[in-house]
Amino acid sequence: MTAAENVRAEVGEIGPLDGLRGIAVAWVIAFHVYALRAKLGDPWVDLMASSRFLEPVVGAGYLGVDLFFLISGFLLALPWFVHAAQGKPAPAALGFYARRVRRIVPAYYVQIVILFVVVLPLLRGPGYWRSDLYVYLYNAVAHAFFLHNTTPLTSGSMEVNGALWTLAVEAQFYILIPLLVPLFVRWTHAALAACFALAALWHIGVDSGLDGIVTAEMVLGARWGWPELIVRYLLLHQLPSYLAHFALGIVLGHAWLRWRAAQPPRVEEALVSVAAACALAVLYRFMAIDGRMLGELTWIVAPLCLAILLFRAVTTRLRFVQRLLARGPLASLGRISYSAYLYHLPLLLAWNAHARALPAWASLPLYLAALLALSWISWRFVEQPFIKK
Repeated sequence: MTAAENVRAEVGEIGPLDGLRGIAVAWVIAFHVYALRAKLGDPWVDLMASSRFLEPVVGAGYLGVDLFFLISGFLLALPWFVHAAQGKPAPAALGFYARRVRRIVPAYYVQIVILFVVVLPLLRGPGYWRSDLYVYLYNAVAHAFFLHNTTPLTSGSMEVNGALWTLAVEAQFYILIPLLVPLFVRWTHAALAACFALAALWHIGVDSGLDGIVTAEMVLGARWGWPELIVRYLLLHQLPSYLAHFALGIVLGHAWLRWRAAQPPRVEEALVSVAAACALAVLYRFMAIDGRMLGELTWIVAPLCLAILLFRAVTTRLRFVQRLLARGPLASLGRISYSAYLYHLPLLLAWNAHARALPAWASLPLYLAALLALSWISWRFVEQPFIKK
């Protein structure tokens, strides 16, 4: 049983989440396509670059990761709130961990094998491992234990799947959930404030502190000459930086449960719609006009805006929004979003290297078709068998 199925048993279907996952993964894919095909004469990328509206939105596609983190916090914490409201004991931690392992590990491990056996030989030749066997063995071990985001040597996933750092952050967050969510159940606002404070302190430390950690990383990487800037960038993408994201998601889940139970009047729903419209406008300004609107605190703008939009999506009564997010292409993409996220970047790099003979106008559509097919195969034959156990 997946976390989603476990939540479904507790609280029922939350259809819009599939569509939101679809938006998140499409956003990330568009970002990488835009970044990695910009110099290949791709007319579709040129079209993105020429649009005053599309270019900043696609260029901010890394925010799809922020949306994924918010959804994780929202969804995974719900059973704790439901149990507390019903006077039941908290969900068993071991059961939660078992479901998370079945959900993410099999597809992730298969993808890691494909990276080493297929993608790296395609990009570097079949004898790639002879160049630095230690680096590849170290990467294999670090990736196996979801610790590849801890050093510059492994955080880029051998420069063939740099998006995997988010899987390490997610897995590390899963470990904390049975310990963290009970604090939100008892002291919701205080726990939210504490997570915001910890994230803010981590950001400040990355900018001008954490000297002991920085020095240790640089000593570890003396052979490769990691500069301090690279080490601090690595530290910026550790779990503490995203505690506020996950905490926002947790609080949104609690708020959604209360909203659903209370059935608020139309006036309150209209106010949430106004807040969502304002959040969308602020988010676009952040992406297209002023990416430093709050100075050192700008990092919180995007998750706050996305959190408001997520809440509006899961509480809306508008049928066309529900149909858009709960059924159709976005929902279908959302269901295979995990596999699509795992494979989109290595497939893109291999595609760029070996599919240059294709007509320029056809290359990107064919890549997307191949990605959807590969993602569906992974979802159907790797994810689903373990989910159903």
